[in-house]
Parts: sequence; structure tokens; C-alpha cells
Amino acid sequence: MDTPVAAAGSLGVPRQRAGEPESPNRDEVVAMLASYGERSPEQVRERIDSLELAWLVHQVEQRHGRMLDLDDDVLVRMTTVTGAVEVLAEVLAEPAGD
Repeated sequence: MDTPVAAAGSLGVPRQRAGEPESPNRDEVVAMLASYGERSPEQVRERIDSLELAWLVHQVEQRHGRMLDLDDDVLVRMTTVTGAVEVLAEVLAEPAGD
């Protein structure tokens, strides 16, 4: 049985399963984007293009060991680094589908 590390509630803390990595923070998202094209984090722009987004989703799937089923509305929200961080926190807080 999976035991949550932190329970969701009035504090707004997302559920996390024991042993599962936390959702990536801004610095981690920037680092993953920088690894596409072997750039430095300083070279990553706020705006994320479609190839960068595909790379980011792939990297997150590898890190978390689960496929992310993201619809078009969710992907549109991920066209900036800020949006990607927010969406990943929401999506990864949801239980993985089997």
C-alpha cells in the first residue's frame, strides 16, 4: 500500500507517494530544458517551443517512471517554464493510472 508523504489539505500540499520523486521545481525544469541542445540554464528562455516541450515531457516521464497523458489544453498551459512547473505539480500529484 502506498503511503503518502504529505497529505493534501488546507495547506495545499500535494500528495506524494513514498519513494516517488517530487514534481520538478523551476530550476529542475530549466535544467531539463537546457539538456536539450546542450545549453546552459542561462540560455533557456521562458517560452517553451513544441520540441522543447516534447523533450521536457519525456524527461519527466523517465524521472517518474510513468507516462503522462496530457491533453491539448494542458499542453497549451505548458508553453512557458512557469506554466510547465505549475502543470507538472498538478499532474504528478494525481495518482498514476494503471
